[in-house]
Amino acid sequence: MAHIIVKDSHSLTKTAKSIFLDLAEVAIKDRGLFSVALAGGSTPEPLYLALGDDQERVGWQKIHLFWGDERNVPADHPESNFRMVNEALVKKIAIPAENVHRVPAEKSVDEAAATYEEELKEFFRSDWPRFDLVLLGMGADGHTASLFPHSAGIVDENRWFIANFAPSREVWRLTLTKNAINAARNILILVKGVQKAPMVADVLTGEFKPTEKPIQLIKPIAGQLTWLLDREAASMLPPELLR
Repeated sequence: MAHIIVKDSHSLTKTAKSIFLDLAEVAIKDRGLFSVALAGGSTPEPLYLALGDDQERVGWQKIHLFWGDERNVPADHPESNFRMVNEALVKKIAIPAENVHRVPAEKSVDEAAATYEEELKEFFRSDWPRFDLVLLGMGADGHTASLFPHSAGIVDENRWFIANFAPSREVWRLTLTKNAINAARNILILVKGVQKAPMVADVLTGEFKPTEKPIQLIKPIAGQLTWLLDREAASMLPPELLR
């Protein structure tokens, strides 16, 4: 596990973009394509905007975009993770339509999850999805993707993509499972803001209580886990983790 601490949100976006581009370059060179599961929320949106503005380094023809989680809403809904990424990135780049793998979230949650899981299995054709990169965020409650505290989905051991009910929010979400995420070659967790600082410190230095802090379940089997934090989010970490 690596921790990268940067001074502010702008630096976080710049560093995340550099990591994304470097990993894409290596994956395309070594395997001919780059597969990435994208995160929703406000933290990664500046990254997508920055990537959309850089057409030279990115071989979008060989990049496949997936979604790590989604809300159970149509593609044009204000809360849709796809809509956010589509507006910030997809509309700006020369990426083949078949390389954009949207969750069919307008369906019932069970049907949407099953359909997307089949698409993932068809694409990867392996025991688990071996994403080149999974982008994640972290909520102030310790959730990541749509794996929420005390939700049934955090204990799933067999599925790749599920419908998961979030008890604290009383909503259904669609999400990769912990095992699907942990099969990735690289996992990058982006966290910014002082409001996340207590949970960052609790997750990284406190007791292992994944039922309450599901992000503690993110431990890649044979990959690299990197926490990318701005100074505010890292402000309650002990000095030894800031070196």
